Amino acid sequence: MSCLLFKHPEPSRPKTRIWPVFMPFMGCPSRCVYCSQERQTGTGAKGLNKIYQAITEDIPAFFSNSNRKPLELAFFGGTFTALPMEWQQRFLSAAKKHKENGFITKIRCSTRPDFIEFDNLTKLAESGMDMLELGIQSFSAHTLKRSGRNYSPETALKACKTVKKAGLSLGVQLLPGLPGSAKGEFQNDIDRTISIQPDAVRIYPCLTVKGTALEKLYNAGKYKPWSLPRTEEELSFALLRLWNKKIHVIRLGVASEDGFQDNIVAGPVHPALGQLVRSKALYLFIRSRLPLLNSEVKQVVVPSKYSGEFWGHKGTLKPLYSRLNITPDKVRFSKGRQFELHS
Repeated sequence: MSCLLFKHPEPSRPKTRIWPVFMPFMGCPSRCVYCSQERQTGTGAKGLNKIYQAITEDIPAFFSNSNRKPLELAFFGGTFTALPMEWQQRFLSAAKKHKENGFITKIRCSTRPDFIEFDNLTKLAESGMDMLELGIQSFSAHTLKRSGRNYSPETALKACKTVKKAGLSLGVQLLPGLPGSAKGEFQNDIDRTISIQPDAVRIYPCLTVKGTALEKLYNAGKYKPWSLPRTEEELSFALLRLWNKKIHVIRLGVASEDGFQDNIVAGPVHPALGQLVRSKALYLFIRSRLPLLNSEVKQVVVPSKYSGEFWGHKGTLKPLYSRLNITPDKVRFSKGRQFELHS
């Protein structure tokens, strides 16, 4: 009997909770065809003063309970680096005080790649910013144009390099399934992403939301969203590719805030999309290990940590595993940290 040992392919990273600060459309030069941040976040437009007040007051109040662990502060939505510099500095000044008090461990923001300047980024880094996430969405010139992004792939690539040069951690956000995207394009986007070597990646499959220009295109028959099976297939393959390159994928699918589901017109929606994709990526990885055994699998040992992930959501991967001669009677779960394939 031979035995093959290996760990889960996902690179390890510390788990931290996020204190999200939603800034819908703030600083955005225009509205992209797919975008409806108020419906997505469940947060309407707020003035900069109110957001600042919430940061300065709500975070200390939250930590009045001394048992709470520190959080990461994240400015989501809008285009942070397009805000007036005075406000960028005010927000960071407040956040930096929370860092000094031990409430916040890291500060991150999201922004567009066409609002990136090296001098500005160095100021942000000096003021306490740790990570900058770029809403790249796609590296295809045609898709970017059809989606109303109004910048080039070259601009996106240059922005990634500038973020790193400024000493900030880089996050890349991708939005597969946009109008105009061609077959194979998303995996090309993954190629580009891997070549950049970001610290983190978020993948948000494109959804058609009420009140967007994309809804009009969809209703007119000019846009066809990805199906759920295609989304699962594309994302699981991409996820494994990123894992194999030790790149952290910190989000799969749009976070569902209150009422958001009711505003989705079309697109690959599933309450456990992340689990579907992660489980399929693990399946693909295990399948890739089997040839190393040179004989049929007789037993599979799975760390209990992945017991809810191994067979897929509601056991949907059992038929695929059975094709590999991996059936429930051959699988056992253990307290160990490694997978074992016995032949």
